[in-house]
Amino acid sequence: MARNDEPGHKPTEWREDLHMNLQGVVDLHLHSAPDVRPRSIDDLTAARAALEHGMGGVVIKNHLAPTADRAAVARLAVPGAPVYGGIVLNPSVGGLNPDAVDACARAGGRVVWLPTFGAAHHVRQDTHPGATGVGLLDARGRASRDLQAVFEVVAAHGLLLATGHASPAETLVAVPEAFARGVRRVLVTHPENRMVAMSHDDQAMLASQGAFLERVYAQPGPDGHWAPNFAVNADAIRAVGVASTVIASDLGQPENPVWPDGLCQYLAWLRTAGFTDSEIDTMCRTNPANLLGV
Repeated sequence: MARNDEPGHKPTEWREDLHMNLQGVVDLHLHSAPDVRPRSIDDLTAARAALEHGMGGVVIKNHLAPTADRAAVARLAVPGAPVYGGIVLNPSVGGLNPDAVDACARAGGRVVWLPTFGAAHHVRQDTHPGATGVGLLDARGRASRDLQAVFEVVAAHGLLLATGHASPAETLVAVPEAFARGVRRVLVTHPENRMVAMSHDDQAMLASQGAFLERVYAQPGPDGHWAPNFAVNADAIRAVGVASTVIASDLGQPENPVWPDGLCQYLAWLRTAGFTDSEIDTMCRTNPANLLGV
């Protein structure tokens, strides 16, 4: 398990110089240990930090396995910690598997992500040209039956649906289909990420339908080097709007600042970029809290 006191990792203690209060902040996207790759923070350390800072919630995300059970253990170990989990519908859990979604929901899961690393769109870009992944649409370009079945379970349990690493074209079909099948809350996963690469016009269209757009701390380039996404995110927020924006960290990689310091830095940067405290509050507190139902 990656530990927060390993060499090179920054401490999680509150940084007064960041001048940002995490009280009530809800982070819908944290990659903590245990995981198949090193992480800079583990579930229990994250739970303690969230409680100490008075956060409104943090969601543990893992690309390969459900996290509802891990979140439940964290809440038992750190009473009062607002830690939640979910499931990513990659091949390791059966892809677009409504039974897996149902089990996760019954275990207390709050978020369902459509495929990420296993998404057909991601695989086509990240591996050899002939590789396949989990697609969302059928041969006619409509939501597949498996996707429809997933939406019905998400709707039945009142879960938050996140779009994962689907292509913009898939997402433009999937989001209205999800709403039509009773899903009430939809979050477009980091549309600025190169594995998604969604235009502002497409984002605005989805926002007009009721979806929210997630803006995260950083993204890896083709060479694997991580770089902050702040300026790109600011442009997108100004183009699409504060009202539909959710600020999330997507942290946990040893290459990036440890959580929640990185989240504090991100929020502080938004202030220096000219966003008001009220706007930041909407993006990091009100919107994600409403989506998570806390």
